[in-house]
Amino acid sequence: MPCYIEHMPDGGVAFLCGDLGPHCAAEGCGASTGYLCDYPVGDGRTCDLPLCASHAYEVAPEVHYCPGHLVLWQEFRRSGGVQHELENVVPYKGR
Repeated sequence: MPCYIEHMPDGGVAFLCGDLGPHCAAEGCGASTGYLCDYPVGDGRTCDLPLCASHAYEVAPEVHYCPGHLVLWQEFRRSGGVQHELENVVPYKGR
């Protein structure tokens, strides 16, 4: 039976045992998951690493990135990539 390590807000630790799904993919984390990394990896797919609440970084409403992809996203934003992409958006013109 798999066991999970849940870190409590007060600094304590709780252990949960049972089949609660995959463990968090963040290095050294053994918590249960409730999120998947939404970082686009091509061909309409996303990273999909399972993440716990502590390691799922919300970058937009209902969009979460894993720690590694969060670093890439922050570098892209700092470099002006978001503004550049927004300037290239072409408005949709219906029929």
